[in-house]
Amino acid sequence: MSVRVLQVLGRSAGGIARHVALLVRELDGHDDFEVDAAGPADTPVVMPKPVHDIVIPDGPLIGHRKAIAELRRTIAEGNYEVVHAHGLRAGVDAALAARTEGVTVLLTCHNLLRPDVSGGIKARLYRWAEPLAVRLTSRTFAVSKDMTEHLRRASGSAADRVETLYLGVGDPPLRMADAPAVRAELGAGESPLIVTASRLSAQKSVDVMLSAVARLPDNVCLAILGRGPAESELREHADSLGIGQRVRWLGWRDDAADVIAAGNVFCLSSVWEGIPLAVQEAMLLGTPVVGTRVGGMPEIVEDRVGGRLVPKNDPERLAEALLEVLESPQTAKRYAAHARERLLEVFSTELMLATLKDAYLDAARAA
Repeated sequence: MSVRVLQVLGRSAGGIARHVALLVRELDGHDDFEVDAAGPADTPVVMPKPVHDIVIPDGPLIGHRKAIAELRRTIAEGNYEVVHAHGLRAGVDAALAARTEGVTVLLTCHNLLRPDVSGGIKARLYRWAEPLAVRLTSRTFAVSKDMTEHLRRASGSAADRVETLYLGVGDPPLRMADAPAVRAELGAGESPLIVTASRLSAQKSVDVMLSAVARLPDNVCLAILGRGPAESELREHADSLGIGQRVRWLGWRDDAADVIAAGNVFCLSSVWEGIPLAVQEAMLLGTPVVGTRVGGMPEIVEDRVGGRLVPKNDPERLAEALLEVLESPQTAKRYAAHARERLLEVFSTELMLATLKDAYLDAARAA
């Protein structure tokens, strides 16, 4: 008999959705697993099979009752034996939905909840949600050691349920577009090209990246893959810095890997992170990475060995690191080669899948 697993995700900028798509693609119909996904139908990633259209609200209060009811119905009608939730909000809703069905829920924590919220009722609700999600689920995978330590501290007696699981990103596309053709389409030509891929939100601090680009030579271009609530404000910021003509706002594209591979450097300026899948994808594609020293980033990018890391909210230091990579193709090549080697060794897709298969089997037996 196959083990039926339901992957549950909330609204994702792409990273979590790409991870869930990989799990469905690699596990469904293989090794006695049947794997489906539940989440918003308008996810920016093409899933290998249709998704149960359920929206997990972004906020801490409104709309969760409906999501829980829809998840409960989906779990019951699909005879799922294991639910694997992605993200803390999805974890809480999935656990409450599965409780009445006697189904075991696993959780992958890809990111922490709003570390920028420092006070008030919203901050208390977010701080309450982290340990609640861990306690309601039978096993929690955190994507970095930094996040594991945080969740263990927050979870008290349930701390032993939290473990680190480095995520793999699968194989690069079999067919990649010609890099010069991609650069020509973007209007970059022979100019240095910086690429980023992220949700355009406060967390990603793209305004700092724009300020860094404004400090670079006038021929440097920036391609931004992604959308989000801060997009219009960021466009205005780019114009105010006088670099509007140097920025390419690409939204979400199916050929994101081609764009990343065509770049001279991949940049991420976040104020907090787990271990971003976009960074892993850049490393896999051989594009050197410059990012901020936050969250799990030091676990994947070794500064001055496999890329560059700088303090958050420091456009001057970010510009210096970007210029170092852009001005020295030899340094860029060395960083990229080391990063790819480390990625394949430590962030193994095969090891991740083997761990999850064992976890699903254990969860199914425990149900």
